[in-house]
Amino acid sequence: MTVKLNHYWTIIPPKNDDYSRFIIKKFIPGVNRLGLHAVAGWSVLVGAYSEIIMETVSSDLDLLERALRSNEYRDLKSELLNFVKKYKTKVLIPTQKDSAYTMDMAEDTVKFNQMWDVITVQKDDYQQYSAYVEEEFYPVLENIGVHVAGEWEVLIGEGPRTICEGRAKHVASLIPKLQSAEFRRAKRKLKKYVENYESRILSFHIQKVKGYKSASYNIIKD
Repeated sequence: MTVKLNHYWTIIPPKNDDYSRFIIKKFIPGVNRLGLHAVAGWSVLVGAYSEIIMETVSSDLDLLERALRSNEYRDLKSELLNFVKKYKTKVLIPTQKDSAYTMDMAEDTVKFNQMWDVITVQKDDYQQYSAYVEEEFYPVLENIGVHVAGEWEVLIGEGPRTICEGRAKHVASLIPKLQSAEFRRAKRKLKKYVENYESRILSFHIQKVKGYKSASYNIIKD
């Protein structure tokens, strides 16, 4: 089972250059050695939250727990805090729904992430929610060009408990689609089943580049 550890932070402005060197030369190689594979770093383009989201994945919760308790991770986190502020993390696990999650992403990928809490007052509320998102809401997202890469439960961390991870090809084409009557209708109906709805558009901050024999990472400068 794929498990995510997302790191959230804001870069301390005078330390941008030192931060960039540390992330590429020490932090990413370090978390990769621990089995917390660095997928990408994301900058919040639209929406209020931390400036940067670092997306890492592990193969299971036991491996993630061992990594977080290791001295190497503690040292990496301690050094990271020299360059960033407002650091926090979330542990995410996939819901029971079929997941199309993959770590491979095109160069021009942007994310449209939506977060919410499912309203569960009546006994069958969750079943009704599940039927709606699987049969109507997620197909609408796919229809407007937002690929649903996964639905995640926040196991540890603050904020809404469900995250719908969407990916799109171009931010320029995404915005008009999110203003369409089709998406607005679908979102209005979604809010019959959920509360505390939030959304964010993310663009690459750190991008994985596949080489002939190995992969490297580049920081995207603003």
